[in-house]
Amino acid sequence: MAIPGFRGLSLREFGLRLYRNVNDHAAPDTAAQLSYYALFSLFPFLVFLATLTAWLPLKGSVNELLGRLGQIMPDEALALVRTHLDDLLDNPRPKLLTLGVVVTLWSASRGIDALRKALNLAYDVKESRSFWRTQSMALVLTVAEAVVILACVAMVLLGGQAGLWLAEHAGVGREFQFVWSWLRWPVTALVFTLAVAVSYYFLPDVKQEFRYITPGSVVSTVIWLLGTWAFTLYAEHFGSYNVTYGSIGSVVVLMTWFYISGLVLILGGEMNAIIEHASRGGKDAGARAAGEAPPPEAERPSAMPPGAVKSPEVAKRTEDASARRSAP
Repeated sequence: MAIPGFRGLSLREFGLRLYRNVNDHAAPDTAAQLSYYALFSLFPFLVFLATLTAWLPLKGSVNELLGRLGQIMPDEALALVRTHLDDLLDNPRPKLLTLGVVVTLWSASRGIDALRKALNLAYDVKESRSFWRTQSMALVLTVAEAVVILACVAMVLLGGQAGLWLAEHAGVGREFQFVWSWLRWPVTALVFTLAVAVSYYFLPDVKQEFRYITPGSVVSTVIWLLGTWAFTLYAEHFGSYNVTYGSIGSVVVLMTWFYISGLVLILGGEMNAIIEHASRGGKDAGARAAGEAPPPEAERPSAMPPGAVKSPEVAKRTEDASARRSAP
């Protein structure tokens, strides 16, 4: 059955295209890059966050952030983060503030930059922006999304306290606590969706419309929540990471969680690209804007996708496409 408004694209064909693109673009390999950069930037970020609490009243927000992570993050991974953060909070190091900022920004922006490359592959475009522009954009997005996440956590914490004060004076304190405990999850999902949508909008070298990037943002948020919940259950009840990896078992759990999150982000971007390329009025594959003629297929990244060097299936498909292009 064809999906209305999608140029005859059926759900089955959509699934096949998504599967092919994930293989052709070596999405799991890029997700591994993202997980490494996330792990590499996490502890400098904790140093920065812990040092910042000595200057700003953010300790309540930090505890709230950890409490929220504890509801979706595997216990082993959270214990590793909490142990390190507690040590930093008990022994503040103000001199590390500048170093923590620099290392965190640079390492975290490498993950953002890896996502940019993955999204360019999804839209089948080569990067045309300058090196300084792409790197500046990665740094700005890193800062902006970190600020948004911390601000929203602080807002939820302070908003809950202010709302509880008003509710207690109105005689509905218990009811407010019940409603607020459930309201926090939609707020968390909304913040994650917003951060993902901003990345999908700015990172690829194409002109975007929010109507085409919203589906992937919403679906990736849902898959991320379900995926982290399922992985948490597995890690806590069926996994034996500490037995297999010993003292670094918690690090492996944390990195696996980052890997799942990165793969979900790439998957959402691939979905957005397929949806827009199949939609009437959307961009064609390889085009940077709606109505723009795409370059010849031989000049696009898809002419030799990363997956061709690791999968015979992708290499054969690439050879067949090249033969069709060169045929008279």
